[in-house]
Amino acid sequence: MSSLLLTPEQRQIISQTGKFLLIDAVAGSGKTTTLAHCVAYRERQGTPADGILALVFTEAAKQVFHQRLAQAGASRSVRVATYADFAGALLADWQAQGLIDGAEVYLADAEAMRPYVFEAIEEAAADPHADPDYAYDLNNLHAEIVINQLSRLKGTLAFARFEDASDAELADELDLPRGLVSICRTYERLRRFDAGHFAFQCEHDLVTDVLATCAQLADVVTLPCPALVVADEWHDANAAQIALLRKLTGPHTRIIAAGDKEQVVHSWNGADPRYMGEAFEHLFPGTRRLPLTNSFRCGPTLGACAQALTAQTFQSGRQDDTEVEVIRYDAGADDCCIKVVHEIARLAAAGTERGLADCAVVLRDAHQSIALENALIAHDVPYATDGCPSYFDRIEILMLRGILHIARQSMAPVRERGEVKAILRALGLFAGLSYTEGEWADAERTIAADPDTIRYFYSGRLSRTSEAQETVDAATRRWRARFAQVCDHLIAQAASVSAGELLAFAAEELQLAATTRRLFVHRLDAQAVTRSIEGFIDYARSTALDAAGLLERLHQAQRRSGALKKNKHPLTLTTARAAKGKEWRYVHIPFVADGEFPQAQADPAEERRLFYVAMTRTSDKLFLYAPAGQESHFIRALDLPAARQTAHAKPAAPALPPRIYLDVPYAEKDAAKQLGAQWDNVQRKWWISPAMPRRLFAKWLPPDDGGARS
Repeated sequence: MSSLLLTPEQRQIISQTGKFLLIDAVAGSGKTTTLAHCVAYRERQGTPADGILALVFTEAAKQVFHQRLAQAGASRSVRVATYADFAGALLADWQAQGLIDGAEVYLADAEAMRPYVFEAIEEAAADPHADPDYAYDLNNLHAEIVINQLSRLKGTLAFARFEDASDAELADELDLPRGLVSICRTYERLRRFDAGHFAFQCEHDLVTDVLATCAQLADVVTLPCPALVVADEWHDANAAQIALLRKLTGPHTRIIAAGDKEQVVHSWNGADPRYMGEAFEHLFPGTRRLPLTNSFRCGPTLGACAQALTAQTFQSGRQDDTEVEVIRYDAGADDCCIKVVHEIARLAAAGTERGLADCAVVLRDAHQSIALENALIAHDVPYATDGCPSYFDRIEILMLRGILHIARQSMAPVRERGEVKAILRALGLFAGLSYTEGEWADAERTIAADPDTIRYFYSGRLSRTSEAQETVDAATRRWRARFAQVCDHLIAQAASVSAGELLAFAAEELQLAATTRRLFVHRLDAQAVTRSIEGFIDYARSTALDAAGLLERLHQAQRRSGALKKNKHPLTLTTARAAKGKEWRYVHIPFVADGEFPQAQADPAEERRLFYVAMTRTSDKLFLYAPAGQESHFIRALDLPAARQTAHAKPAAPALPPRIYLDVPYAEKDAAKQLGAQWDNVQRKWWISPAMPRRLFAKWLPPDDGGARS
């Protein structure tokens, strides 16, 4: 956005002089642009560039902020950093000064963290007081769960807040299994040697390590106190990041934070709507709050819908409208998906080469993608998943496919080793199978070469229960024994019973819902996986195919899906959380029904915010798909008839602009000033009011001014 197009709200924000400013923005209102102009303005007022810090959350946001700074005319030497980068640089600087020992090993990603997580799992399991009801599994899924929980515990500062609590007390407070809490605490104990000295460290540790080091070595280390700190996307901030910002605040530090309280959708990881309100004001007394209510993305109809949903002022800064259409379908996912594909095909046919790339289908959750992906594949619509895996790659679906392969005693038609690997490891995960990488590689190679050898993998490993053969816990032995009984039944019935009925029998007899809760310890994750299993079984039933027929269909569909994803301009298939911060011309939200969006057992307030995020990703048109007579109460909350009436009402005659900006060369500034022109220190231009005689300023008026030379 050019500085000449700044709105009155933006100009007020940029020129305000208070110490602490919180910007309450709506989606698409130019938060980053406004903050960049705040930086440029403070520079012109004399704040040195090296005294300014801009904090963002991701590397992508960092690049965008640099671009906005350049457009605003700010210095290239203004520092823009993610919270982790900034904290990491502080720790490195303290270590270089000899103030702390720092970390002996830096773990660049989750794969590098995994051995240390496994060590923590083994040590926690060996504790005499270990949780007898918790499965201390040494597999990648469990490691991922532990890593995610570590991130949550650090972001919420739970380790520090509940330092003196027992594992059981902390588990009750956070609604987590005691065994998982014990593993996370063991991991931290293994990681920390002493104040400022760590055995290993990853990105998730950096901010909390800075905070802990400051608390433990307050007389040794010092933090910088920038003259100005601007914080973008503040609605994503968690307790640790806020604590860091508070510590950076010196007597003369100015803080400007911008966010949208209706985009707080990461509460599980510590984000909280209060940080966009009373909590911020408590931490930064005297905070002034200013709004950004004009969205440059959402047109009048969608803007009015967003205002009705959230009860916050939401105005449109666009001349073009963003239409909202509710498309109703008969009960059933297939009919919904057919209607979605029909609308997408119609838009693509009417658009340019990038027609599909301008479209996104935004799901509430990844488990809803099964019917939709099948419809896209059936109609040859190129698509790519973003922020969520294809259903072909989800571990619970791979496990169900593996059960069907066992039932027919062959891995055929799958022969590609990568696919064989994924299916075998999914089966092994649900069965609690411990293999070395060498053993896994040998099994994958053997079965890929001879698909019928999967029967030996089943009989020799998956159904093994003897402790003499392998050390497994009692729960896993019981599950494997039941698994063997169920699979023997499936093998006997495979030739005469449909794949859907085979899977339904397996799901009930193996109590897959309970197994899912054991593997996916977070309640909502387990529910999503359970619904994914149910959805796949429903799909299998709808085909009426036997095991061989369904596996062949899935194999061909997966191959076709891979080919479609190679298209240069595919449709985007994503989830509401993954779509945050992105924008498309056309957004389709299927399954907008109570129980689906919003989900039945989720926090109602966060579900509303998630729906707001999903619907405000579009600039041209929003498509909402709801079952006839069973639509989500979110659709009713939009009050679409009133929104359309507001958008289509005859606009009032535009008011005269409060300022007319002049193109005054520097050599003529005194002449313009003598005639009555005034200087705008934000826009860096001379201006006059509409009431002043323009003929006096004719040579400086912009060429497109209607009465410029009258």
